[in-house]
Amino acid sequence: MAKFDCEVLGYVEYNPELSYAELIECEDELKEKLAETLDAYGADHIDFFGLDDGLRIQFVLSDYDEGLLHTICDAVVPFFPIQTIARFYAIQKNLEMSHLYQFANGTWKESGIDISSGTCA
Repeated sequence: MAKFDCEVLGYVEYNPELSYAELIECEDELKEKLAETLDAYGADHIDFFGLDDGLRIQFVLSDYDEGLLHTICDAVVPFFPIQTIARFYAIQKNLEMSHLYQFANGTWKESGIDISSGTCA
């Protein structure tokens, strides 16, 4: 996967009040919508791993492009159910930049983190 410059790790924390059946239904629908949308925006190696009341997500992009990451956030934010908190952490493979995106209540926000070698003391 050396040809991909951006790796994105994600986590969805489901509402603990969901029944098991509701959680499974919600997760199946979420994975389908996310996979389709991420693929449409050029994501590759899309992987999901379900945990008790959470979902891990991982995918790669060929370039670390903040504009594309924002477009992806805009596209996927409607998929996350209300009372769900989701996060994507995008990291540039040369360890220069990273961004944390948080999704909650139909919106998203970000925090950019400069992790270049010049910022470590």
